[in-house]
Amino acid sequence: MPKAFLRYGFLLLLLSALCGNYALQAQKNYTLTIVSSDSSAKVLKTSHTAKSFNTKEDAADAVKELIASLFMQGFLEANIDSMSSDSARLKAYVTLGKKYSYRTLRQGNLDKNLRNEVNFKEQYFAGKPFRYETVIKISDKLLEYAENNGYPFAEFRLDSITVGDGTIDASINFQRNNKVLIDSVIVKGSAKMAKGYLYSYLSVKPGNLYNESLIRKVDQKLKDLPFVNVSKPMEILFTEDKARIYVYPDKKKASTFYGILGVLPSSPTTGKLMINGELKLSLLNSFGRGELIDLNWRSISKGTQDLKINLAYPYLFSTPFGINYKFILYKQDTSYLTLTHTIGLQYYFSGNNYIKVFADIYKSDLLNVAGLETATVLPDYADVSANLFGLEFTRETYDYRANPRKGYMAHFSFAGGQKKIRENSSVNSALYDSLKLKSSQYRFIVNGRLFVPLFRKMTLLFATENGYLINSSIFENELFKLGGLNSLRGFDEESLRASYFNILAAEYRFLFERNSFVALFINAAYYEKNTRNAFVHDIPYGFGAGVSFDTKIGMFSLYYALGSQFGQAIAFKQSKIHFGYNASF
Repeated sequence: MPKAFLRYGFLLLLLSALCGNYALQAQKNYTLTIVSSDSSAKVLKTSHTAKSFNTKEDAADAVKELIASLFMQGFLEANIDSMSSDSARLKAYVTLGKKYSYRTLRQGNLDKNLRNEVNFKEQYFAGKPFRYETVIKISDKLLEYAENNGYPFAEFRLDSITVGDGTIDASINFQRNNKVLIDSVIVKGSAKMAKGYLYSYLSVKPGNLYNESLIRKVDQKLKDLPFVNVSKPMEILFTEDKARIYVYPDKKKASTFYGILGVLPSSPTTGKLMINGELKLSLLNSFGRGELIDLNWRSISKGTQDLKINLAYPYLFSTPFGINYKFILYKQDTSYLTLTHTIGLQYYFSGNNYIKVFADIYKSDLLNVAGLETATVLPDYADVSANLFGLEFTRETYDYRANPRKGYMAHFSFAGGQKKIRENSSVNSALYDSLKLKSSQYRFIVNGRLFVPLFRKMTLLFATENGYLINSSIFENELFKLGGLNSLRGFDEESLRASYFNILAAEYRFLFERNSFVALFINAAYYEKNTRNAFVHDIPYGFGAGVSFDTKIGMFSLYYALGSQFGQAIAFKQSKIHFGYNASF
């Protein structure tokens, strides 16, 4: 039964009876004046006095609202004595009567648990002024508690009401009515979703008590999934003791593929060929379990290879837990090769919100050691390995994940553990004497994005990225890599290396279609490269414009950016064009 009827139904009926005799003929520009016929005129300091209305009916409605307001304040005898009018003026004569107080408000049939839930104590009401809003608050709390604990048809009312000389005596009567369990969630759309995954993700499972707070979130949770479009609102079919929920998620293209390959000579003398380019493949929900298979390979420059593999399987065995595995291979020309393995256990809250514990194992090896046997100084790179253990948290509340207009994202990651510098047999052993071969290492990463809506089709994006690597002897092959479309625009991909960095960005977007926008942006950073052999710091910045638009063959992003570092003047010849493309299927 709707709460609004339980709260106000009898008031509306009473006011209609009180005011029904004063329905007036329509005419424009009427002034209403409220006059009290008793000594409590000061209570009638109301916005209705001497206000103008288009019709007499509007003025009569204003009087009804006034009487309802007086009822809520405890003037239960408030009444309209009469109304008079001339060509353009109306007068309503109102009697307030006594202001009522509680003599007692008894707990009635409320058990101890319900009394504790609403913090109800009879002594709080004895002799206190009657305010109907207090009763409404009690009603709301009780009905909400019942709705969230298996009783969606609970009813609240006051009974055993006795009205004395300015006092009211009443008792609470609360009926839970039928207990309702979840029968099932039926998918009526085209989206492929395994039952176990759906129930775990929505936190709505067969046999659970009906919970209105969870049911209300069903459609929004489905909208948070990147591979789902909700075609219509959910529907609930109630039987005597069961609730069956019908949802309408349609399949949305969310898996992506992008690839560019180039073949060119690696040397004009040898005639050998090398392959450059980039491949991205992301498979999302291919098996209906919300799983992710993500592959990203890049050949950034001659001899440099970057391979990332990310696998995620949420809601393992229909629990809120999921597993995650990441593998990174990074080869820097002939200098070094780094392999990183990350294994994580995630706990999912909803959508893309989770907390994760993980183990991060990496190993970096020198590839070219020629001439290091007689070196007097360690090179910028070294053979290092580490076992780190950490905690990661992500929360996201975008209104539309593919192209947000409002909402935010917050991401935090911390890892700590033991790092080891491994002695290379091809390097002069004396160079390791001054080094602490085993030491503690810590890594912090904090990222955030905030979308602030402007008017109907505009938004402001504020973003920050932060990283901090702490260790007594940091080498080049351990540093963060900055620059490019998804980092610091105006600079080449991963052209800046840092042990500490803070990036701030602001972007104005005009959303000319649901999945398309044009943008103006500015971004700047402070970073430090604090390695064993050097310390460098700078405040690079970039600015420019871009466009992202949706087509039948995929999503294109194109940004034109200018950048400056180490205090240099902006050089248009050094401008950067950042290009991105995703083909969805």
